[in-house]
Amino acid sequence: MPDAELIIVFTKAALPGAVKARLVPTFTPDEAAEFHLAALADTVDAALRADRGPVELHVDGDDDDVAEVRALYPGHTVRPQVGGDLGERLVHAFESTFARAVERAVVIGSDHPTLPPVHIAEALTRLDQADVTLGPSRDGGYYAVAVRRASWPEARVIFRGIPWSTAAVRETIMERARQVELDVVLIPEWYDVDAPEDLERLRRDLLPDSACARFLDEIQRRRT
Repeated sequence: MPDAELIIVFTKAALPGAVKARLVPTFTPDEAAEFHLAALADTVDAALRADRGPVELHVDGDDDDVAEVRALYPGHTVRPQVGGDLGERLVHAFESTFARAVERAVVIGSDHPTLPPVHIAEALTRLDQADVTLGPSRDGGYYAVAVRRASWPEARVIFRGIPWSTAAVRETIMERARQVELDVVLIPEWYDVDAPEDLERLRRDLLPDSACARFLDEIQRRRT
């Protein structure tokens, strides 16, 4: 019997110099890679605390990268991301998920270690009234997208030809949805942790026993 809902965490391999590069020189490239793994751990924890079904990890990387993440999360299904740009990879993730008869799925990024579990749950709940749910981020993009199986494959259009990594992402997706008459609901905004200026809010919002809190404590210890 397939699960009715699924939470998918999109992430990358923790390669120094290739992840969290904007946090350098606040962190060294190796430390930025460590932070990436801590943020991933906290994001997975938030997904589990949302308590809305299994949590999968989809990795942007080669077979070795997928194997490394699989070793870190032996209790979870870990799959490679498939496709060129982010839109293609999202289409594949939803397509393969709905092929397994999952009724609702949400994809969240791993750059949001303080994301409240209630926002993840809301992304799925709001599909009672909508075809697509978007969790907007402060930079004009989004931290989550949820789609119901009944609205697929029509919803593919919102992932194609999008100017990813620009401030126009959100409005372009909304316009695409209007063109094909998809109902889209926005849930509360949250923030990425990509740049040094994001770290102050991160420190305020972190749970004391979180992976990111332990990482920041360790960085402070190393430098004193």
